[in-house]
Amino acid sequence: MPTTKTTQVKRVVLARMKPGEDIIETLERIATDNGIQGGQLNLIGAVSRATLGYFDRKRGEYRTFTIEKDLEVVSCMGNLSRLADGTAVVHAHMVASDETGRCYGGHVMRGCEVSATIEVIITEFDTELRRARDEMTGLNLLSLE
Repeated sequence: MPTTKTTQVKRVVLARMKPGEDIIETLERIATDNGIQGGQLNLIGAVSRATLGYFDRKRGEYRTFTIEKDLEVVSCMGNLSRLADGTAVVHAHMVASDETGRCYGGHVMRGCEVSATIEVIITEFDTELRRARDEMTGLNLLSLE
């Protein structure tokens, strides 16, 4: 049986990223500046560089790849949470397409650079989301207790 937690929407925060901004760094700053302790992310827009990753379970680490060209962000969703020390954590996955419609997808890493804009909708929860280290995976997973 999965672990669950019930929450309510506290508010919705809208933001627009500018060319050259790093998606992860900017989302962390938005969360910190607005005191967001937990929420859901939705982003659309465009990037000039996408650094994406996937978790290699055998190695116990993220493997990354970078696409250095203009891409349309078809979909990007995720969540905001906090570590025990209060550090904001962004966990997001993105699908972005090139001029031919070829799509690239994965875990959003530092190094995703906004080209024209990224439009952000954050649905903030009325309870905080925390992450704690999971010994089996070595990842900071959501703690829903």
